[in-house]
Amino acid sequence: MKPLLRWWLFISLTVVLTFTFYYFGLFSEVWDKDRTKLSFLIMILFFFTCIHCGKETIKVSKALEGNVTETEIKKTDWRGNQEVGWFISDFVLTIGMIGTVSGFLLMLTGAFAGVDLTDEVAMKNVLEKMSKGMSTALYTTLFGLICGGLLKIQYFSLGRATDILVGPIDKKNKEK
Repeated sequence: MKPLLRWWLFISLTVVLTFTFYYFGLFSEVWDKDRTKLSFLIMILFFFTCIHCGKETIKVSKALEGNVTETEIKKTDWRGNQEVGWFISDFVLTIGMIGTVSGFLLMLTGAFAGVDLTDEVAMKNVLEKMSKGMSTALYTTLFGLICGGLLKIQYFSLGRATDILVGPIDKKNKEK
């Protein structure tokens, strides 16, 4: 049950952090500033992938406790479903980078077109428009990096538990 307890502790800390973000109004700020809303797509993928990791961790934990026969352990592809988690952890990083590029495009596209550089009010409007694009770029990057990293930690822990159950990948390949 050690892998399941590690996953549960990790999820508990994530829930506390989520409520802290909500309490301080960080989610509403991100909603206002991220014009692409990719940060929320990243968070949704993170949420469902954490649930997936939990289900896989429960299966591995039950097998480690001895609730699965040796034959079932050998027949089951324990790492196959984990690949989905590794893929999504990289995918949220990619979405974060797409948000970065989108934010820079929003920031720079037509920002200075037809603007009188000596007019203070016009320059203030340009800087305000540019700051929205920059905040989109930074928030999507931040959420992509954080969620991708947190998913990798979960799947690394699950992979270590799987190694205990069926042995490292190198040992498995040598036997073939």
